Amino acid sequence: MRNTAVQEIFNYWNDLRGSRPTPLRSEIDPVALRRFLPNLFIVSAAEPDDPVFALAGTRICEIFDRELRGCNFNTIWQGEDDERPVAVLNNVLFYERPALLDIHTAADGEDYPHDLLLMPVRSYGQRSDRVLGALLPQQTAIPPLALPIAGLSLESWGFVQPDGTRPTVSSDADVSTSVPVTFFRRLVGARQAQPGR
Repeated sequence: MRNTAVQEIFNYWNDLRGSRPTPLRSEIDPVALRRFLPNLFIVSAAEPDDPVFALAGTRICEIFDRELRGCNFNTIWQGEDDERPVAVLNNVLFYERPALLDIHTAADGEDYPHDLLLMPVRSYGQRSDRVLGALLPQQTAIPPLALPIAGLSLESWGFVQPDGTRPTVSSDADVSTSVPVTFFRRLVGARQAQPGR
């Protein structure tokens, strides 16, 4: 990862989950992430086709000049009919793997690349139903006089490996349909736990 802040946030999530696929939402300690809170958000995906912001940090709301809580995740992207950002978010939840997205934002004729880290979390139960996200500039932050921006543009993305590396996947590539081994292990374990099996 280029951004050390993104790496720190990923390391916190990775340490918190331990040997599990994902941590619980209740285990996330805002104090441990206090330096990054303005750049963090949580998206609830109870409805996969209509994920909404459960909360959003002050810096993220400032970038768009509005409160994002309760807003659809798709509303922060250029061209709200673009289904790729929601598809990536849903795959983060389905595969229970974090993803890093290369994001571009245009303001006052300048381009300000950002990293968008998406990490699955569980509010309860066995499956991830929320995403903890972090939006941080790769180099230069958007100047206050250039705000608000019209929206984010997805350039490329990839699942993050446990060591923090991210193989690049083009923005228009189909997500792999292969299911990770950990998913099969959980599926088999769930079946074995059922009575009569």
